[in-house]
Amino acid sequence: MSWLVGCLLSFLALSASAAELRMLTDSHAPLQFQQGNELVGFGVDVVHELAARTGDSVQVQQMPLLRALRNAASEPDTGAFTVLRNAEREPRYQWVGPLLEVDIALYSAKPLQPAITSLEQARRVGRIVLPRKWSSYDYLRQQGLNNLYGVDTPEQMMHLLQIGRADLVAVDTISVATLAREVGLSPGELHFQMPLIAGHGYIAFSPQTDPALVARWQRALDEMQRNGRLRQLRQRWQLDRPTR
Repeated sequence: MSWLVGCLLSFLALSASAAELRMLTDSHAPLQFQQGNELVGFGVDVVHELAARTGDSVQVQQMPLLRALRNAASEPDTGAFTVLRNAEREPRYQWVGPLLEVDIALYSAKPLQPAITSLEQARRVGRIVLPRKWSSYDYLRQQGLNNLYGVDTPEQMMHLLQIGRADLVAVDTISVATLAREVGLSPGELHFQMPLIAGHGYIAFSPQTDPALVARWQRALDEMQRNGRLRQLRQRWQLDRPTR
């Protein structure tokens, strides 16, 4: 009988602390993307599993990345995923992670001679294309590259590469193969040039969100890491095979 009472008390405690969360994300396959009428992907799976483990309920919404980050920086019980954690974003959010490694690199659609191995060489190519909203765009601009061409979406970036109007694109090694296929490029046609940024993807919660909730999500993620569940989700979405 005592164990039943203990279980009931644990359930009531969990129910009392459970929250209703608004979780925001962009479209970035295979991390999160629309499939029919459903939002799917690695990040979506992780968020739903964390909610199940913590007893919280989540409403997942898709929107442009910059809007998601603005909302997640100012609204209570709100988070954004899958977000690259960097020095500029660090003080604006409460972080849960890491979910996965995210490496950003330069790619070309044809072999380059000599291959690009430094930012000094990258400065001398005709055009480097990438979305203006990505943190890698700000990074390259801060490095003094004046041959950047900013676009609105990753799809536009890859289309310009496919039709020969981009010499290089800057994109993460996880999603580049999916993005290439969407514009009719075979991943085998891509040529890895050089790494740019090594980082990790996180969930970014607003400062107004209860820190106890954030800690609860971090503990649940740590358990997923220990028991191998996080690795299983990475393998399901083939995130263990980056394109290099």
